[in-house]
Amino acid sequence: MQSWIYFVLIAYGIWAVTSLIDKIVISKGYIKSPLVYILLNGLMNVLLIFLLPFVGFEALKFTDFLIVLLGGAAFSASVSLYYKAVQYDDISKVIILFQLGPVFVLLMSFLFLGEILTKNSFIGFLFLLSAGFIVSYKKVNGSLRLGKAFYYMAISMFFGAIFLVTAKYIYNVTSFWSAFLWMRLAGFTALGVLLFPSIRKEAVNTLKIMKPKAKALMIFKMLIDFSAFVFLGYAILNGPISLVTVLGSSVLPLFVFVLALACSFYFPNLVKEDINKKAILIKLSAIALMVVGIVFVNLS
Repeated sequence: MQSWIYFVLIAYGIWAVTSLIDKIVISKGYIKSPLVYILLNGLMNVLLIFLLPFVGFEALKFTDFLIVLLGGAAFSASVSLYYKAVQYDDISKVIILFQLGPVFVLLMSFLFLGEILTKNSFIGFLFLLSAGFIVSYKKVNGSLRLGKAFYYMAISMFFGAIFLVTAKYIYNVTSFWSAFLWMRLAGFTALGVLLFPSIRKEAVNTLKIMKPKAKALMIFKMLIDFSAFVFLGYAILNGPISLVTVLGSSVLPLFVFVLALACSFYFPNLVKEDINKKAILIKLSAIALMVVGIVFVNLS
């Protein structure tokens, strides 16, 4: 396999773990506001200051700098909406909805990066989108409707696609570590929520009442999350952004599904997934459609 494939597998393997941590922290009520969550996660970017003396850091053109800011703002919006989706559905279902991301990325990469969409790519889109619809449908009061998680994730994936396409562009115009640092520093746009007094107050109160175990879990999550972005950066640099996104969004639900099932059996007090026969069949069907979609995309 090409090297970027391994980087994708490592990055999304790490994010499978952080996804479960997200579910634990949110479901247990340690952090109730998605905005406070994204703010605390964004503070990890402070560590980047210590990297500056050891890696090459190049200035960007003004237009490229604006693109970095756009990518950072889009990433913050994407993650915030993702945390909101986690509040409404099982983590396995929410993660499979990441299949909506490749649709946006493939279209944007064609429009802005010149990556060509072929017939097989469009067939792949249909399978991937079908997987998202199947896993997001719920039966409520005898009728079928799309769950709230689907709408939050659809918008989240749109902003996530903007982040990935802008990241690919930045990795193409400067060195790896310079691009990595610029894209992560752009995450400081999340600190803009501090302009709202209510959010500042909630963030301070959240840190005061958060249990030591919860704080340790958050620190661990932020550290491994940071390392995942390094691996993703190498994948973006060396592989087509459309294929990087498709591969990542395909393996993530597989990793999360296995981890969530294991936790449901051995640590049900932490993560309790809906693991009845029907739920498992729905998730497996969605994953099967996803795999078929990936096959067609990779044939392009």
